[in-house]
Amino acid sequence: MKLAAIINPLSRAVPKGASDELKAAIAAAGHELVSLSSTSDDLEAKAHAAAESGADAIVVWGGDGTLACVLTICGADGPPVLTLPGGTMNMLPRRLHGEGSWHEVLDRVLADPEERVIAAGDVDGHRFYVAALFGRLTGLAESREAVRKGQLLDAAQTMVDGDVLSVETRLSLHCGQAGNPDKARGPAIEAVAAAVALTEGPHAAFDVASIDPSSALELISTAMDAMIRGWRGADAVERDVTSSVTVEDPDGLAIPSTLDGEQVQFETPVEVRLIERAAKVLCARTSH
Repeated sequence: MKLAAIINPLSRAVPKGASDELKAAIAAAGHELVSLSSTSDDLEAKAHAAAESGADAIVVWGGDGTLACVLTICGADGPPVLTLPGGTMNMLPRRLHGEGSWHEVLDRVLADPEERVIAAGDVDGHRFYVAALFGRLTGLAESREAVRKGQLLDAAQTMVDGDVLSVETRLSLHCGQAGNPDKARGPAIEAVAAAVALTEGPHAAFDVASIDPSSALELISTAMDAMIRGWRGADAVERDVTSSVTVEDPDGLAIPSTLDGEQVQFETPVEVRLIERAAKVLCARTSH
């Protein structure tokens, strides 16, 4: 198989000498590397060049933002993308490949590769492939990583410094009907924050959680639950399945957000729409 590769050397978990290590690993797996770019500049141009290089697949090593950029440019009609974990949270590689180092993921996939088409969420032209979080609880992106590393005091300080635990700021959510996003919006749901995740399984949809604790103390419990067990298992969370979501700030303020762990801010209202066929990925074949 002919492979093109893109490495973001500024991603947190990409080591020095990454280019040489990746070249050696691809050669050892018996595949041909036709092009390799190692740069954090002009990532979109590099992705376009890799997609047009004639390669059978593109290997991308970097953080979730780097992976999302290349997936969005390649789309469902371009070559499949093999995502290697090189960032802080590595949400997409974990979803597609499970746990493992970049080398383990690469070896597993190249030993028995399988193409899959995945869905995405779109917010004002920005795509996410795992989950988006809206509201001040977006500060959990940094706090959760601190918890994962056992740095509980750092996690708590991040929540305090970022005003993450405020219950004063409210959001208004409208969920469309799953399978028919053109229908009228459903009734408004008031919440402190909202999480929108792509569902697993054959039919793409959004799994929406409205996070609405009644006090700062309950929010602390919810925040810690979300960081340790994930928001799906957290208390004070109500869930719905849909294919379109609108998030509004009643005061007209910008809405802090994270898309696959990448922090961004959107003007209100935020329209989140489902793209059922967003990109092709390369994964290790699984038995069905």
